[in-house]
Amino acid sequence: MTASDANLVPTRSIDRTFSVSVPVERAWRAMTDPAELAQWFFRPLGEGDTPDGFDLFGSKTEIEVLDVEPLQRFRYAETGGPVPKVNGYAEVTVTFEDAGSGTRITITRSGFGDGPDWDAAIEMVGRGLEESIADCVLYVETGVSYPRHPARRSYSGIVGFDTPTGLLVQSVERDTFGANLGLAAGDLLVELGGAALFGKRELLFFLRGHEPGEEVEAAWVRDGQLCRGRAELSPWHFDEWVALRADIGPRADG
Repeated sequence: MTASDANLVPTRSIDRTFSVSVPVERAWRAMTDPAELAQWFFRPLGEGDTPDGFDLFGSKTEIEVLDVEPLQRFRYAETGGPVPKVNGYAEVTVTFEDAGSGTRITITRSGFGDGPDWDAAIEMVGRGLEESIADCVLYVETGVSYPRHPARRSYSGIVGFDTPTGLLVQSVERDTFGANLGLAAGDLLVELGGAALFGKRELLFFLRGHEPGEEVEAAWVRDGQLCRGRAELSPWHFDEWVALRADIGPRADG
């Protein structure tokens, strides 16, 4: 699919704005130079001054630069990889503004469809974007390279939404930790590994700190009753976005 073809398909977007206490020139370099990107983001692919793509969790995401206004804005098309996109195509735009004492950066990502499955994907991808932003700010402001977002260990197979009362399960991937627990759509997950769980952030934090095969207890609310179960954490994989990349629906958050 070409950029002109893809642009005929209206999609939803997410955006995040943040500030870093460094000049525009430094922020621009950190977000465009492959050697710098490797310090806080996923591993860039290709040998040129502009990456051909990135290795996202072992899956190649290809990019094509569409336009550049040095120190102000760049935009690229993204295809392939694990992140869901309508018709397999998304665009990312990054803008830079001099904020006096630093730089204000806005990242906008398109390519999301409509419906509850896409709503879950938007929430999850948005959270991942926020984690990558935190890694970027850490690197440019302190000089410390410690990319936390790409780190993954175990897997739950649970798709859900944050609610005021806990993580509301939307669907569960078969043959995973969540399925073996007995979770089903409509359940409210409130505890994991003996600790209170309020949403996706706690779920992902837990999965990053525990190995596949570890038996873990969980608690959830169903039909006004507190239920408990135990199951082994599943190995990390990135098949959960396959259905949504086919524009059907996601398989799991983590």
